[in-house]
Amino acid sequence: MFDFLRKGATSVFAKTFLAVIILVFVFWGIGSFVTSERDLVAKVNGIPITAKEFQEFYNFQLFRLKQAFGEINEEDLKKLNLKKQVLDELIKMKLLEDYAKKLGIKVLPEEVSLSIAQIPSFQENGRFSPQKYQMVLKELGTTPKFFEKLIYYDIVQQRLELVLTTPIVVSDEEVKDYLTFSKQELDLLEGVLPLKTCIEKISYTEKDLENYYLAHRDIYKEEEKVKLIYLVVPYETSVEVTEAEAKRFYEQNLDRFRKPFRAKIKTLIVEGTDDASLKKAQKLKSEIKSLNDLKIEARWVEEGALPDEIKLVLKQAKEGQILGPFKVSSGYIIIGVEAVKPEGVASFDEVKGDIYKFLKTEKIRKVTQEKVNKIYSEIMKENDLKVWAEKNKIKLLETDWLTKKDFLNLFQNPQVAKKVFEAPKREFLAPFETSKGFVILEVFDKKPARSLEFAEVKEKVKQDYLANKGKELCEQKVKSFLEKAKAQKEIAKEIFEKEGFTVKEHRLTRLQASQLFSPNVAQLFATVGAPKLIESFTWEKDELKVFAVKAIKNFNGTISNIEIQQTGSTLLAQKRDKWFKNWYQNLLKASKIKTYSLFEKF
Repeated sequence: MFDFLRKGATSVFAKTFLAVIILVFVFWGIGSFVTSERDLVAKVNGIPITAKEFQEFYNFQLFRLKQAFGEINEEDLKKLNLKKQVLDELIKMKLLEDYAKKLGIKVLPEEVSLSIAQIPSFQENGRFSPQKYQMVLKELGTTPKFFEKLIYYDIVQQRLELVLTTPIVVSDEEVKDYLTFSKQELDLLEGVLPLKTCIEKISYTEKDLENYYLAHRDIYKEEEKVKLIYLVVPYETSVEVTEAEAKRFYEQNLDRFRKPFRAKIKTLIVEGTDDASLKKAQKLKSEIKSLNDLKIEARWVEEGALPDEIKLVLKQAKEGQILGPFKVSSGYIIIGVEAVKPEGVASFDEVKGDIYKFLKTEKIRKVTQEKVNKIYSEIMKENDLKVWAEKNKIKLLETDWLTKKDFLNLFQNPQVAKKVFEAPKREFLAPFETSKGFVILEVFDKKPARSLEFAEVKEKVKQDYLANKGKELCEQKVKSFLEKAKAQKEIAKEIFEKEGFTVKEHRLTRLQASQLFSPNVAQLFATVGAPKLIESFTWEKDELKVFAVKAIKNFNGTISNIEIQQTGSTLLAQKRDKWFKNWYQNLLKASKIKTYSLFEKF
């Protein structure tokens, strides 16, 4: 769920500024949602899902959709069935949490704090920043309490998956079969039919456009708009931090600057704990001559994540060593050591730059907030932002007409956007924080949403009509072509060209095909076992594509043990993921789910 935030996260940051992190989260709390019998959306196995939970999660998902695709109309939301998706996700959270509790799996608040601290989006210079945490969550349209609850559920699922899927293994024979198949060489023909070639053949009348407009009138709307006047109180820049203040902060917060032992390592695991697995691991290690032989990305690990035996060996290891095999719960592990960093406390000189920046930021924010609060009090007395500005000879900033999306692009604050579009004309809002300073704004004017007349959107209607009709024509043409072509004894490039396709020829392995083409396209010929025309088509942007497998050449080369080991890790992850999804579906089928009338009102 949080890959978009976690990308690049490593455990190296986990304990940095830990005291600050925990204070932040204790203050906000890893809150539980309020349960009320009058406030239920659904129950799963007797576990309540409240309207508050549902609304918060719905808003969170809706905001993410809008950030990705812009404003979404009611028709699109119905097609997405977002309400059902949100309820399904909440049901999943509740069921997994309940099952985890039955197995004795627990997640502590400190673990949630550490997990959040490792997310790069919340860090500055590699360290957790409470200010950035709050700013990013504002951009995501959610609160710390709600986000921490989502992270909690995320950890529960990860842990449950680990416990339930650990016994699942992948045999060498499975891996060899997969590699032999994926190394088969394919000769492909890719027929491309651009949408524009079909559009060029469409004729239309004014009446056709008018009828199309009437049938799709609900999509031709002008959104609600506002015009704003506002004042930016920038962050002060004249504050100073003395060396004495920085040293005092360092001495009073030494725990924040402790550096645990950590190592950057590459790992290979041989599944199984019997003698045969041990011999296999020993043989594999003997074939590894250097770190370069391990075609695996190295990762940083801290001592808290290491078994005692491995931790002791790593503390004495040298960079470039290949260690092991070591016995672990699921088999034997081989470790390549890329770098080792001993434990200790960062010196003042190492961290003073960060301390100065941290203390200066805190001072600047405090001084600026005091200044903006004073200004806001004066504006409240006048009860008019513009009047106050004229009296104080301050020029306010003005916007053009803004939609909600425009507002978010300008201020990145969904909570304020909601207030602005709900506020009446000439109302001013309390100060809110941005990356440049604090903002006080007034809703100077408003335009309600309205349906656009045909004359206003005629050009857009024309584009939509032609795209729609052109797509229909392209698909009809491709279906006709497939009927003719499948009767041909031999698949040839000329067959495609005769029907107006642009043809591309490819020679590549199945694995390369999955990397070159999109998943939708690659799926068309992923399991084809003999030369044939693929009797289906796919759209990619504004191109309609048809494929044929002209020839398949079997792989007859050798597969190394290292290749088996590395590919085995990927297949194992896929196999466990598939098993867990099937397991959850069975858990869901066996569950009792009851929805309440309140759900239908959303």
